[in-house]
Amino acid sequence: MSSNIPDVIFPSENDLEIPTLDISMQAKMCEIPFLAFGEQKRTYDMCNSGTLHFYVDDYRFNSIYEKPEKILKHHPASIVEPNFSLFNEMPISFGLQAIYKKRWVARMMQEKGLRVFVDLNVAQKYYALNMIGVPRGWSAYCTRGYSDRMYNLEFEYRLATEWAEGNKILFVIYGGGRECRNFAQRNNCIYVNPCVTTKQRIEASKQIHEGVMFLGDEFELNKLLPASHHSLQVEDFTKTPALNGTYMKQIEK
Repeated sequence: MSSNIPDVIFPSENDLEIPTLDISMQAKMCEIPFLAFGEQKRTYDMCNSGTLHFYVDDYRFNSIYEKPEKILKHHPASIVEPNFSLFNEMPISFGLQAIYKKRWVARMMQEKGLRVFVDLNVAQKYYALNMIGVPRGWSAYCTRGYSDRMYNLEFEYRLATEWAEGNKILFVIYGGGRECRNFAQRNNCIYVNPCVTTKQRIEASKQIHEGVMFLGDEFELNKLLPASHHSLQVEDFTKTPALNGTYMKQIEK
């Protein structure tokens, strides 16, 4: 994969000239490891597998619009669009620049062979504008989960479903704890545990292992420990029956 990044104006189907994503290069699956850009060593090689996301402080990835080759150096299989912060207090003209940048980077990564999840984690003021450049029928989405923003998660899920126009969606929720995981389970989504959470689970399992008293070698507790924290990251509920519908329906009962 070449890391040479040309200066390109991508095709656009909107008056704002925000690049239109290539629907043939949308993500087809959520691969592990699911890693945050800027939290790994610059030399970390994902070996053309896994997913790179940007649900971290903006300072960690602000430079990728100017130097998108930084993404390619990690060799992921897919990325979530860069999550440049968009707040309700932010002027529309300024916010549109952030949307242009995220979509341009995503489109360039598609040209380099990476598949893309559309990022839906924006302030509600920008929900509609954030879809500019996303083709109708698009199916692969990702958002950041927050336990105190469940209504927003519900809206983002509905937006993704409507935009997919009948296609089965691949909807990934990154973090947010038990409530967001339960939402994923109810709605056939994928829930991703942040790396810090999975590392804590493994460390707790090791401490339990060290504290267990047993005789002989016939009972090997090492077999009960996960191979790595990456193996605990993704919980895929896409193939299980939806439990009780959406979060809103649960509340309204």
